[in-house]
Amino acid sequence: MRAMVLKGFNEPLVEESVPDPIFDEDEILIKVQANGLCATDLKIQTGTVPTVSLPHVQGHEVSGEVLSVGAKVPHLSVGDRVTVYPTRSCGFCNYCRLGLENYCSDAPRTGFELDGGFSEYMKVLGRNAVKISSDVPFELAAIIPDAMATAYHSLVQKAKTQVGETVAVIGLGGLGIHTVQLASVLGARVIAIDVVPEKIAAAQSYGADEVINAASEDTITRVMELTGGSGADVVVEGVGGEVVPRVLGDCFKILRLGGRLVVMGYAYGKDLTVDTAELIYGQWNVIGTRASTLQDVVETVKLVEQGLLKPVVSKTFNLLDANDALQMLQDSPPLGRIVLTPF
Repeated sequence: MRAMVLKGFNEPLVEESVPDPIFDEDEILIKVQANGLCATDLKIQTGTVPTVSLPHVQGHEVSGEVLSVGAKVPHLSVGDRVTVYPTRSCGFCNYCRLGLENYCSDAPRTGFELDGGFSEYMKVLGRNAVKISSDVPFELAAIIPDAMATAYHSLVQKAKTQVGETVAVIGLGGLGIHTVQLASVLGARVIAIDVVPEKIAAAQSYGADEVINAASEDTITRVMELTGGSGADVVVEGVGGEVVPRVLGDCFKILRLGGRLVVMGYAYGKDLTVDTAELIYGQWNVIGTRASTLQDVVETVKLVEQGLLKPVVSKTFNLLDANDALQMLQDSPPLGRIVLTPF
C-alpha cells in the first residue's frame, strides 16, 4: 500500500510502498478516509516525541471505512464508518478497568509508537473503532477523538464544569475552538482569548459570550472587568509551545479563589514557576489533562451527531501534499484543524 513515511527527523515525508497491515482477530482493517493534523505532528517531525522511532507513518486523528473484521469484533461490520480512538490500552490494568485508558502505562498510540493513518489502510483494535453516522463526513469525524474528545475530557471529566460558571479559554486553535463550543453547550459563560483577529471573530459564532484580543488588550485587566473582579471559575490553557510558561503565569492571575486551571497545551522542557504562597492562599486546582478516554469519544460523537457540537476544519489537503499541510500548520496555525484526504 501507499504511505507517507517519516524517514528522518526534520526531513519531509516521502511517499513509499509499505506492506499491507496484517490484523488479528481482535482487530479490524480500515480504508483510511481522513487524517486530522495537530501540533503534536510537528513535534513528531522534529524528533521531540521520544517514543517515536523511524521509519514511521504518522497520523493519530483517523477516520475510515471498515474493510475486514476480526472474529472477536462482534460490534462492527464491513462497510461501517468509524473514527479511531488512538490509545491502544492494555485493557487489564486498574486504570483500564476503571475506563481511564489515557492513564494506562502500557498503551502504545496510533501515529506515535504505532504506525498511523498517513497511509491507504490501517489496522485498528476493534474496541477502539467508534461508529459514526453517514451524516458526519469523514473529514469531520477524523478530528473527534483528539481535538474534540480532549476538550470533553478536560471540561467534563477533569474540571467538572457547571452551568453558570465562567470559563476562560486561552488559545483558539484545534483544541481551543472546540473547548469554546463545549463550554457553551455545558451552559457556561465563555470568554475566548487569542491574538489572531480571525480566530477571535470565529469564536463568537461558536458560542463565546466575550472575546479578548490579547495582542491589543490587557488580558488580566479585561477578564477581571468581565467577572466583576472575581476571576474565572475555570481557565483553560490551550496555546502550548514555547510560550507556555508565560501564558500559564497569566492564567493564575485570572483565576478566582478556588478556581480550576486546566492545562491542555505543553512543551517539552519548559518549567512552570509558581509562587507557592499564592497557590495556597488562592486555593487553586491545577489540572493536567492528556487526551481522552474511549467513553469520552463515544459521548463526543453523540454530541456531534445531535448537532450540538460542530467539528471545525479550516483546510483540506490530499495526503500526497502532507508536507505542504504540515508547513501551513507550522507557519500559520489555523482555526480548528487541517485535514488530509486520501491519495
